[in-house]
Amino acid sequence: MMMTTTLTYRGVQYEYVPPAVRSEATDVVAKYRGWNYHCTHAVNPPAQPVRDLIYRGVVYRTGQTEAVNTTATTAANTAKEVNMPALDLNQLSRVILTHHHQVIKNREQSLLTRMIAQMGLPAAAGHYWNQIQGKIKPHVWTSYDRSHATMS
Repeated sequence: MMMTTTLTYRGVQYEYVPPAVRSEATDVVAKYRGWNYHCTHAVNPPAQPVRDLIYRGVVYRTGQTEAVNTTATTAANTAKEVNMPALDLNQLSRVILTHHHQVIKNREQSLLTRMIAQMGLPAAAGHYWNQIQGKIKPHVWTSYDRSHATMS
């Protein structure tokens, strides 16, 4: 029995014909939510397509177990070193302040998650869109940090 499906992708229609896979029954019986299911396995599984792909500069081939020769592509993918200028004092202080602010927000989110667990509420209660806004007054920051001696 040949099944075709008409699909549309970005306004272009095409017919997809899934590959026919022969299967045969096995003696394995699985149980799921009280129902028994008889398992089958593919006699001749369809071959996977072979494609040459690049992910983050690494060449690999799908459907192949041996390594791909990358000597030709490594010369093309070598990046030229760029000397980055050192951060000036204003940029450095901004980076440190932003990191400090993010650490405080993460700590508050952790405390909120623990509190929700202790109260017995579902875990989804702490996963709302804007979790912790992190609006902490600057004069509180000096005493708001955790102590380096604590294990929290």
